[in-house]
Amino acid sequence: MDAARKPVQLPSQPRKSAPRKAPASAPSTYVVWDQAKEVGGTAHWVLKLPAMDLINANEVRRWHWGKERRVAAKIREVAAVLARKEGVPRLERARVVYVVHPKAGTRVFDPSNWSLTAKAAVDGLQDAGVFEDDNAAVVTGVDPRAGERQSGAHIMMSLVIIDQGEENAGA
Repeated sequence: MDAARKPVQLPSQPRKSAPRKAPASAPSTYVVWDQAKEVGGTAHWVLKLPAMDLINANEVRRWHWGKERRVAAKIREVAAVLARKEGVPRLERARVVYVVHPKAGTRVFDPSNWSLTAKAAVDGLQDAGVFEDDNAAVVTGVDPRAGERQSGAHIMMSLVIIDQGEENAGA
């Protein structure tokens, strides 16, 4: 009876997998954020970061900690300068959407990998006086979106600061 319960091991064989092809009628795997649809007529400001080093969560693990701090400080400084230059006022409540613009040949990518860049930029917005603090009562979200592909050598990022007024304040 015990012999009947003993599992039989089959010799291992390599898996055969067919190459993956999307059906001809399948939609593109890359979806660009529709700013007009999500933001609408709400007061908002768009800050386009220049071509510069950005912090990707998948790559930063290979960086020296000093490089990460230098890059984050530069992003923070640039975001503060841009916010002042564009005249972004002090906001009681806001949401920040960071839009990652990949290189032209990019088919699929994860814009949330650039969250560390977005965090440094939001800190810069606080430095510029856009927010009193960047806690959850003031900044209701920092959300990633995929932007238009661009032909430059660098991945680019834009920040869209959306005024939410005093709605839900103190909630």
